[in-house]
Amino acid sequence: MLYTHVELDAFFVAVERARRPDLAGRAVVIGGGPGSRGRVASASREARRRGIRAGMPLAQAAVLAPEAAFVDGAFDGYFAASLQVDAAIRRESADVEWLSVDAVAFTVGDDGLQAVEAVRRAIEALAFDASYGVARSKLVARIAAQLGRPRGMVHVLDGYEARFLSPLKIDLLPGIDPGAARRLRAAGIRRLGQVAKLSDAALRGLVGPGGAQLRRHAAGLDRGVIRRTALPPARIADRPLTPATADADAVRGALAAEIDRVGGDLRARGVLARTLTLRVRFADGRVDSRTAQLPEVSALDGVLDAAATALLLRLWDGTRLVQALGMSCGGLVASRRAPGLFAM
Repeated sequence: MLYTHVELDAFFVAVERARRPDLAGRAVVIGGGPGSRGRVASASREARRRGIRAGMPLAQAAVLAPEAAFVDGAFDGYFAASLQVDAAIRRESADVEWLSVDAVAFTVGDDGLQAVEAVRRAIEALAFDASYGVARSKLVARIAAQLGRPRGMVHVLDGYEARFLSPLKIDLLPGIDPGAARRLRAAGIRRLGQVAKLSDAALRGLVGPGGAQLRRHAAGLDRGVIRRTALPPARIADRPLTPATADADAVRGALAAEIDRVGGDLRARGVLARTLTLRVRFADGRVDSRTAQLPEVSALDGVLDAAATALLLRLWDGTRLVQALGMSCGGLVASRRAPGLFAM
């Protein structure tokens, strides 16, 4: 079985350009007006060449590229476009997992490179740029797709996973804890090949109990499987706290508002979620996020609240100033519940 990971490049920008041809070739920033307090959701390659990145304050982006087109963005349009991509992939594979609205993984048979190529042509016909990673490991395919940006395809042959990963920086490993990465770099460990050669005991001393799994992943050994999803996930958008605060009531209030928003969105769309992702943006510029598996597929606020609260405790120690937080749900499946049972 071959895993394929697809990263849609500047997806929001591509959708906006399809709606507004006058944006073609211009620096485009998605997220709001240049004078607003929000942050950049996505930026075109022209804008990225000016130093603009997702998560950057819009005011800062306006200083770097005052001539850029600043667009509020419309998630409904991005979701509709992702459904077109979803349809193209499902013509070639039944095993599809949406990781975000612009990232998706699927499987094909061992001789399925033609199917991957068919997906690539179909997405290209939709006028979307994408990179593709293909490997026997879900994790390795994801890293390969990163290296293929913005329009390339990287196929890691069976048995070459460790050799492929060895020279890469540890930051490319999906899900690596930023604190663990800092401790590894402080110890002179900057490449995945170095991590793969360490003993489990040595890694436990550096990064804690997750060291053994980190070593396996650095060597390309991954037990990850496709978790089938019916739809792309609900959106994640920062909810700002102004001013930044470490007040527990204020942070918890923002979290409650996000639970209300995301839960309402799921119920309005008639879908249930398998996973919940919480992202916290701190006043010092650091952004941390974690994803939790829900105990059952759900769109109920109580289930989302329990998972989000547990993640918040992992991400925030109660002392650092929180600038913004956001939530999204993934692993979405259509609900067959009657409307009366689905209501809160």
